[in-house]
Amino acid sequence: MMMKNGSSTSEKALNVFLWFIVISMLVSLILTTKTALTAATAKAAGAAWFLDLEIVAGLLIVMLPKFLAIKLKVYLPPLLYGLFLMFIYGAIYLGTIYHFYSIPYWDKGLHLISGALLAGFALSAFGGLIPDEGIKHIPPFFISMYATAFAVFCGVLWEFYEFTCDSFGMNLQRYMKNGHLLMGRAALMDTMGDLFADFFGALIFAVIAYFKLRKDSRWIEKFFFHRNL
Repeated sequence: MMMKNGSSTSEKALNVFLWFIVISMLVSLILTTKTALTAATAKAAGAAWFLDLEIVAGLLIVMLPKFLAIKLKVYLPPLLYGLFLMFIYGAIYLGTIYHFYSIPYWDKGLHLISGALLAGFALSAFGGLIPDEGIKHIPPFFISMYATAFAVFCGVLWEFYEFTCDSFGMNLQRYMKNGHLLMGRAALMDTMGDLFADFFGALIFAVIAYFKLRKDSRWIEKFFFHRNL
């Protein structure tokens, strides 16, 4: 079933959420630019300009899917885009710009969201690969298991990325604390905690998907990228 952008209550609520994110980022951009222009030292000005760059990058990332959907006349699944906006807002805007990563378990909460987001995207990919008539013959348990496996696999790839970056002196996997190497189980806690969060986020989504699909096999179509006519 095709739906046009803005035709449902969820899409309208999503548009409000998107505008809230955009406006809050624009306000921060203005304030940060003012700080950069009035900074007492070159170092402070440089830090403010770099923060401006991060805010602009965040704005582009949150707007890009909506822009492409309008430009290409593609239906953007509201739930999927909503999870995407929550993740980007929490990771880039609150996490990086306002240092919310210093809050205990903030990062793990984002991994929960990303696990659900990736599981939802797995359903989108599933719809693009399997013929419409074939989907209704595939057991809901298999679809849910596939969504979980897809999300966890993406989580593993992300940890590969962090491990590679850490080989160049970064500390994305938090294997150092205050410049000192952690040992044994302590060095594994960040990576394994992230993977557990990815798994549980995907699992929660998959369990919901399982019961929804048992009730109505067409529920999966909520995650399909339809062309708007």
